[in-house]
Amino acid sequence: MNTTDIGKRFLTRSAHHLRDDYLPKVREAVALLSEDELWRREGDVSNSIGNLLLHMAGNVRQHIIAGVGQRHADRRDRPAEFAAQSGPSKTELMAKLEQTVSEAADVLESFDPAQLLTKRVIQNKDVVLLDDIYHVVEHFGYHTGQIIYIVKALKQQPFKWYKKLDKTP
Repeated sequence: MNTTDIGKRFLTRSAHHLRDDYLPKVREAVALLSEDELWRREGDVSNSIGNLLLHMAGNVRQHIIAGVGQRHADRRDRPAEFAAQSGPSKTELMAKLEQTVSEAADVLESFDPAQLLTKRVIQNKDVVLLDDIYHVVEHFGYHTGQIIYIVKALKQQPFKWYKKLDKTP
């Protein structure tokens, strides 16, 4: 396997994790919430699921779509993602996140793997694109876990994504 194949695999798997693994779990968890639960915070230092959805979309848009794909200028207002105490409905937030992830997956799957070691300024930092993509996928997975945890705690809801692993032979 050559470095182009490795790079292509990295990009394809990154798109897969965002679009086909994490996003469906977020969608399933958020669907269980009321609009009030979407914006509920456990305290001043906590984030609501609404905040996390705004933040996840903002991060992916800034880093992957604007930074890696250079499809538009970066106009992110990160502090507003966390300051919001109410806002769009869960349907609107999920539609925006799904559209953002879909566009990001397109960027990743069409990106030239030979450019993965290119340096760019993203979020006012010099980054290597491979490192930044890796961080964005990890960051999205981290917040996916937070959302799942909050929904499990609020709803006492089990999810069956890995049920097949619980079966004993």
